[in-house]
Order: sequence, then C-alpha cells, then structure tokens
Amino acid sequence: MSEIRPFRGLRYARNIEPRLAGPYDVISDKERAALASEPENVVHLTLPPGAEGARDYAAAASTLESWIASGVLKRDPEPCLYVLEEQTPWGSRRRGVLALLRLADFEARVVLPHEFTMPGPKQDRLLLTREVRANLEPLFFTYEDRGAALDKHFDEAQQGAVLASGTGPDGTGLRLFALSEPASIAGVQDFLASLPVIIADGHHRYETMLNFRNERREAGDSDVDASHEFVLAYLVNAFDPGTEIRAIHRVLNGEVAAFAPILRAAGFALESLGAELDGNRMITLLAERAAACHAFVFANQPEGAVLAHKPRTDQLDVELLHEELLPALGGELSFDAQPVRLLETARSGEIKLGIAMNPIAPADLFRVVQAGARLPKKSTFFTPKIPSGLVIRDF
Repeated sequence: MSEIRPFRGLRYARNIEPRLAGPYDVISDKERAALASEPENVVHLTLPPGAEGARDYAAAASTLESWIASGVLKRDPEPCLYVLEEQTPWGSRRRGVLALLRLADFEARVVLPHEFTMPGPKQDRLLLTREVRANLEPLFFTYEDRGAALDKHFDEAQQGAVLASGTGPDGTGLRLFALSEPASIAGVQDFLASLPVIIADGHHRYETMLNFRNERREAGDSDVDASHEFVLAYLVNAFDPGTEIRAIHRVLNGEVAAFAPILRAAGFALESLGAELDGNRMITLLAERAAACHAFVFANQPEGAVLAHKPRTDQLDVELLHEELLPALGGELSFDAQPVRLLETARSGEIKLGIAMNPIAPADLFRVVQAGARLPKKSTFFTPKIPSGLVIRDF
C-alpha cells in the first residue's frame, strides 16, 4: 500500500526558530506581515506577496534559488527519513516521520481522505508548485500503529545527533533527527507498505500535487519514479497518545429554529448547565458522556447552555448532527475550533447558536474511512500542527 522513500532535504543552516511558520492556510495577513519581518522566514516562500491566485510566484522561486545558492538552506548529504519529536505546551509528546510518499489517486484506497472539503485554493498552490518546483511544507498524514511498532526506529534515530531544535509557532518544542541506517529505513517502509494512510491536514494540497503529477505525465514525463510522483509527507501514528484529534464546533447564524423542540423530537434529554459554566468545564461534561451517549452542548443568548444527550448508536456524533439536526435547525453554518470562544460568543448573542461536541476517536476515524465513507467537512482538528520550514523538498 503506502510507499515512502528517504530523501535529501533542504534545511535552514541557522537557528530554525525565527524562520518557521504555521501552515500557509492558517496564517492571517497580520501574522504574515509579522513573520515576513524576518527576511529568511519560510513565509516568503509559502505565501509570496499578492492576492491568492495572483501572487508573485516567481518571487518565491527566485527566493528559494537564492537561499540555496547563498547557503541559507543547505541540502543534507545523504538520503534519510527525518524523525520529529514534538513536546506540546500542554505536556504531551508525539513522534512522527518526514518522508516522500508516493502519490495515489483516492480510488486506489491507499491515501484516504477523511472528510469532504470546502472549495479551496488549489489553483493558488498549483501555480506556486509550478514555479518553485518544491514541496515547501509537508502534508500531514496518520497511520494505524496500535502496538507502537515504529517506536523502536524512532528511538534509534534519537540516539544520533539533533539536526535542528527550537520552539514552533504554537509553542511546541521541536527536535529533528535523521534515520539513515538502511535496515531501519527498510523497517519503517515495510511496516507502512501494509497500510493505507489518512490525510489529517492538507486535502487541498494533496489534490494539488495530484494535479501537478498529472500535468507532468501529460507532458510526457512517464517515469514512475520521477519526483512529481511523490509528495513531502509527515506521518504520525493516530494512536500515539500525543496525537490529539479535537472537535471543530458548529456555529449557526441567520434564521435558526428553536433547538429544544427539535432535540426532544429526536430523542434527546436536555439539561440546563447554568450561567457559570465555562468552556473548559463544558468540554469535560461532554467527555464524561462520550462513551455511552451522543452528547452536544447547545448555547445561545436567551437559553444559555444546554447539554443534550441520548444513548449512543453506531452513528458518529458529527454524522448525527449533520444528517438529523442541522437540516431541521436551518441557518448559516460556520465553524469554531475554540470551545471557550464558542460559548462566549453564543451567550453574548454575537452568534445565534453554538453547538459543541466531542471529538472523533482514532478507532472510529479509521473504521469509517477504511469503509470508504467521508465525514462532513471540518469534522476533525488534528493537533499539534506541523510547522513549515523544518524540511523542504525540491525537485
């Protein structure tokens, strides 16, 4: 199934910390301006100046070429897999591997999308890829390793020198290592060869790379091992305790129906949570119900926060919400991954209705996706995010 390969990455020759950035699609204009004040920050490559679809993509290509020529970026001497250790501000540790992943059409069931996506900036990323001929930031994938079989290879990599270290944009501590022993590389390859991988973050960018691959094939480049047949991937074990899947909560505005009658008609019991409830306590209350119940918190200005729950079925919470409740509620749907903010804006009347829910468990994610289904858009929030600028792969 999944085929990965080692590669010779481009890495910053100096301190990585001021040169890293978050994924391009979570950076606001204000954040970009602040990051760009560092002349060697990766944002000069991932978000060149200009509006989406009309950026100065040639400037990004020129900058990349200049950084390679001047030694800002240096190519590692030998192909390797890169092992990344992440220590989050909330105390968890995660390890994963950066590698080249062979591109596969979704129909092949090797690389699996897990949710429907909103129309995205695929053209913007395609224009950038054509110019820079590089993967400037890794795509984020998960695999199933309930027995932690790959940990021994990560342990081995961490016996070697630290290639780079620093704190990422979200406060996560980062240490990068090389896994270069052929037998160890083969061990990781052989394990992943028996598994599909799920796209955690980067559905649009993956589809962009499929489009770029297809363009190169149509141009006559039919080498199955050509660089355009692979993408820079960060692969993590979905069952690693440090891999967190959080919920993305729902926001409704506009003409929204009263929620209590709809919930009672659907078999939910309702409990008022009072005016003193805070966002963190709300998440705890939901988690306490997760095993036995479908559970949601509905919050708005006149009614405050209400816990809705009913006995669990085979449906996932997000499926039940989108199939049975949201159509009846109406309104205009948007999203908020921050439960504290969701509760505050609902109570203040800034939004018409906030709906908080539990996250999807890794086992449920793999069960649904491997059966060929996709979840509603914005069903998962994987954290921590992998920063851009740790390793670049050019072609």
